Amino acid sequence: MNWEIFLASFAGSLIELVEILGIVIVVGRLAGWRNALVGSGSGIALTIIVSLILGKSLTLIPVDILRVVAGSLLLLFGQKWTRSIIKYYGGIPKRGGDKEDRLEAELAKEDNQSSWNWFAVVTTFKGALLDSVEVAIAVVTLGAAGGQWIDAISGAVVAAVGLAVFAFLFRTPLNQIPVKPMKFVAAMLLMGFGIYWLGEGLNVEWPGGNWAIIWLPLAWGIFMALAAGLLRWRVGLQKPEKIVS
Repeated sequence: MNWEIFLASFAGSLIELVEILGIVIVVGRLAGWRNALVGSGSGIALTIIVSLILGKSLTLIPVDILRVVAGSLLLLFGQKWTRSIIKYYGGIPKRGGDKEDRLEAELAKEDNQSSWNWFAVVTTFKGALLDSVEVAIAVVTLGAAGGQWIDAISGAVVAAVGLAVFAFLFRTPLNQIPVKPMKFVAAMLLMGFGIYWLGEGLNVEWPGGNWAIIWLPLAWGIFMALAAGLLRWRVGLQKPEKIVS
């Protein structure tokens, strides 16, 4: 088992799957679980089919290039969470609310009493398709970059099965679980793994060798905590009307 590939695939998949789960929960509660599951299941199924058809073509690309691509993708996924988390813990209000809040307000405008709500189906299909495509890209590039397809796929499968079991077992109190700490950990893992794989592709010699896959995410977590603390201190010195999110 190549734990570097497995953990990178697991982390990259988990955060995108959590996004899908968040949309499914909101839509399922407001518009019915059949609408939510049909839409999200269709989006994920389409991604899997396309990935199976096109995935192995990446093996024709040199390994170092794939490692750079894999690291860059993880950084791309993680940076949006990093900005959001630093702003949140830094005390800067987010205009317009989170994606889940906006989705809930939009669904509330629809007639959700009918058995089929096509707005809900399309919403979950689009959300699941976009996020599952990101999962597929990360898994395929990691598998091709390290030549460890089973480990890359296993990371994504474990993330999916684990999250599904977790959602089923804790389906009642799930809405009460704090989302922000989960996003903090996700950003920490994505950015740490992304930096590691980008460095591997560029032949960077990390201090501690392979242990960098552990200390890089921890270092990024410390950075986010310090950045949020500094931002909160700066916000505290300003008047509320001067704060720009």
